[in-house]
Amino acid sequence: MESDSDDDVFNMDAVVLTADEDDDTLSENDILKEAELAVIDTNSARIEQMQRQPSSTSSQTTLALALLLSRGQYADVLRHASVQSWWKSLGNAVERHRPTIKHPCSRITQALEDMFLADPSNMLSMAYTVLYSGAALLNMFVQLNYTGPAMEDSALADLLPMLAVLLDNSSTEVTKDTLNCHALVSLQVDGESPFSICEYPVFLEAARCLLHFVGLQSKVNWSHSEAEDHITKPTTLTNYLRRPRTLHGMAQPLSPQVTSVLLGLSTGAWWTGRSLMTHQRLLITKEPSNTLWTEAQYCFSVAVARTYPSDTYLSARAHLEWGLAQHVFEILGKGRSSFDDAMAISGLTVQMSGSMGKRTKYQVKSVAQMVLHAKSRVENVAAGSESAVAEAQMTHVDFGGKNRAVPSSTEEEASSGASTEEGDPLSFEDQLVADGEAAYRNITRDQADPDNILLEHVAFEDDSVGAPSNLQVIDQAILLSLCLDVKNNNPADGLTSEQMMPYLTRVLDNPNNWMVYSTGLLERAWLECETQRSRERAILQMQALVDQHTTRLTITQTSLKAIQDAAPAHERMAYIYSLIFPPRYALKRDLAERYLGCGVYASALGIFQELDMWDEIVQCYQLLDQPKRAEALVRQRLEIAPTPLMWCCLGDLTDDVSHYETSWEVSKHRFARAKRTWGRKMFEQGKIHEAIAHFKDAVHVQPMYTQAWFFLGSLSMRTQDWPMAIQSFTHVVQLSPDDGEAWGNLGSIHLRLRHHNEAFNAFQEALKQRRSLWQMWENFLLCAMEVQKYGDAMYAMHQLLDLRDKHKRPVDHEMLAWLVQAIVYPEAQAEADGAEDETATIDMNTVYPMDDDDDDDVVVTHSPPVASDSNYKKQLAKLLGRTTSIVTNNAKVWQVYAHFQDGCGNKAKALECRLKECRALQKAGWETNQQDVELLCRAAKRLSDTYIEDGTKASLHACRMYLRGVHKKAQVDFSDNADVKALEAVLRHIEALEAGPN
Repeated sequence: MESDSDDDVFNMDAVVLTADEDDDTLSENDILKEAELAVIDTNSARIEQMQRQPSSTSSQTTLALALLLSRGQYADVLRHASVQSWWKSLGNAVERHRPTIKHPCSRITQALEDMFLADPSNMLSMAYTVLYSGAALLNMFVQLNYTGPAMEDSALADLLPMLAVLLDNSSTEVTKDTLNCHALVSLQVDGESPFSICEYPVFLEAARCLLHFVGLQSKVNWSHSEAEDHITKPTTLTNYLRRPRTLHGMAQPLSPQVTSVLLGLSTGAWWTGRSLMTHQRLLITKEPSNTLWTEAQYCFSVAVARTYPSDTYLSARAHLEWGLAQHVFEILGKGRSSFDDAMAISGLTVQMSGSMGKRTKYQVKSVAQMVLHAKSRVENVAAGSESAVAEAQMTHVDFGGKNRAVPSSTEEEASSGASTEEGDPLSFEDQLVADGEAAYRNITRDQADPDNILLEHVAFEDDSVGAPSNLQVIDQAILLSLCLDVKNNNPADGLTSEQMMPYLTRVLDNPNNWMVYSTGLLERAWLECETQRSRERAILQMQALVDQHTTRLTITQTSLKAIQDAAPAHERMAYIYSLIFPPRYALKRDLAERYLGCGVYASALGIFQELDMWDEIVQCYQLLDQPKRAEALVRQRLEIAPTPLMWCCLGDLTDDVSHYETSWEVSKHRFARAKRTWGRKMFEQGKIHEAIAHFKDAVHVQPMYTQAWFFLGSLSMRTQDWPMAIQSFTHVVQLSPDDGEAWGNLGSIHLRLRHHNEAFNAFQEALKQRRSLWQMWENFLLCAMEVQKYGDAMYAMHQLLDLRDKHKRPVDHEMLAWLVQAIVYPEAQAEADGAEDETATIDMNTVYPMDDDDDDDVVVTHSPPVASDSNYKKQLAKLLGRTTSIVTNNAKVWQVYAHFQDGCGNKAKALECRLKECRALQKAGWETNQQDVELLCRAAKRLSDTYIEDGTKASLHACRMYLRGVHKKAQVDFSDNADVKALEAVLRHIEALEAGPN
């Protein structure tokens, strides 16, 4: 059958065809814009097409830089003659501002503005030079720290003299160590330091300076903390567009002429946003930086607002990267809407479904398994990445691969001389590993544990499930982000892992790109770390991904040439910004934390030492029972470099608070960790007000640190500083919406202040996270009653009944009475409240007090419902029935139940409930206790009222017999008691009625 679609005939995307048709009509500016978009898409073929178009010498130079950048030759971009000449001019311009401008970013920004204004005719050419130089520096840093392959110092030595423009003093010797040390200080933001173990941070510093100029067009650098909180109160993109940061309320923009040229670049803000993401992920702290987020929000607001007519997938990628930025900065929602936008733009369709299959090797009966059906708008017909495909194709099916063929003669020869302990020959791949010439990249279950019973992949009965269509690489990246969203919006339990795994399986089905495949392997390892059965394989997998950063061979490659050809830099870098793959040092940190969690302290210590993570090093030494060694190490480091962190570590080890003060002073009041620990020490010493002052300093410097806000809120509650407590816990729940304890504390404060609506909403959120805390259910119950949410109140009562094994508390008959009064007797309740307004201030302890059983007492509610609801009555009847079936001997509950039946007109059931109330009060020895006698006499009087209302002889006779028995025992010791005398009067009245005319 013939197809009506050109895409089906030519296997090409229609947007690409449109772009090709327009090539002949492109202006010089359009050619440069097309090349600019091709750079961000890593499409060197497109740039080569642009080079064939007629253009000026300066445009051809710009296109040459773009081509080098798209091919992954980042160092060659900086070595290009035009860049070298321009960089020399930059050095001269920077020299003029060294004495007056301290921060390298502001210094370079001012120098670049001077250069642009001095040569207006070449502004556009210079703008592209700055953009491509900044992008090349950023990509070099990312290659060295995220993707690999690694580069030798000798290959980068000729670039170091260029970077002298960053130094504060032109006479400083330019060496790798000098530049990197300067960069580590320069890249500090919001009082937090970057990882010192990273490779060439000076490349990121230089990239941030250049791209700051291009994308932010402001002289306010990142060393000036943002005063306004944009994390907990994110500004909408439409409001943030064209709104750069200010310093002390004053904007410091570039000149209008320069700004106009820079805004004409299609991807300047996009590249700047990428550099901001990289900067945030470089920081040691896991808390987001408000300053970097403020700048990132501005940059991505520009990137997603632009249209990219030449390539629909570019717009999808912009939205995807914007969503990942929200995830990295931990913004509420964490990018879900942006992920959905990216999916809609790319045309990806996703449906979660199920299919029958088996998971274990010895499973006989198939059961339902989750499976993800995903399809790209246009199927990917391009050949997969050699480096990504090779592992899946060459690894034998028995080890989770796809190859069923017999090894080639070369492979047989390579493996003929080797054998396992049992005498079986090793496979060609295993032989390479055994010889140390390669390392496994994808660790199979059987490699990690030969006795493992799980299959590598689910064996589905439907063969079509195991042969899905190939996805576009951008669609695979979107699937990984959707997998991440499942984790962000669900509790950390087994069900969440089950929901995430189909996304990863679908991505790993098509090894189209090196880094996309690696990210899928890593996320799978993260999931498998949560289960005991697959934890060993997961940790080995993470170790393999750490190792792949180097030029070590994997089992799919037999020479260094092979690995260089199979995974070149441009392929590894093509989609790295669309993924959440961590930098190598973060991956090693994660691996070390897994070792620490498994109790492998020595291995964890070794990695933490590589990463210079001193807090964790100290922790490991303490776990290994070697605190003296830890102190000696810290003091040694202080002699080399007395940093604020080292002073804090010394304070932790010696318990001397003066070291925290030293740390705070050394950091020039920017190291929030010093104040946090100092405040905690003051709290431990009982100095609450001093502790509060320290935590206020800490959150002022670093407002995104959740635990500091939580601690400040808790201390404020102790001092009854309710406004400060509300502010603190509000910050916590905005930063971490799944913190149930913070929501609970916030609700408790509002409840104490009688802000019942706010308290109700807070407890609702708290119970989403902490459903097993009976205290929260009690508070929620009270709030629900106050705001007339009777359905929620009854649900809370049911939950408290379910949790009786934990709290062992009696049933709250006061709340039951309140419910009955509000639902069954609303008119009487309204009249009572209208007659006496001051009852609205009565404390709950006076509502249906324990020492008053009178059913006629009005239960106070502050805002009673206008009318009763029949559905509420049914729910209340079920609640009372369940309560009395669980608690059969609580007279108060039976009294409330009888009152409910009276209101519903069920006289017979009301009589039965009053009888059970009296029987519950007739416990052993009741007649010798005055309080018990009085309670029973009152209950018996209410019972007699019900009998008298019935009026039959049988009722009167039964009432007389029961009252006589109670009175006979009660009058023995308490004949003069008022309640006993009242009961005697009722008894005489019953006898009179019984003796009356028939």
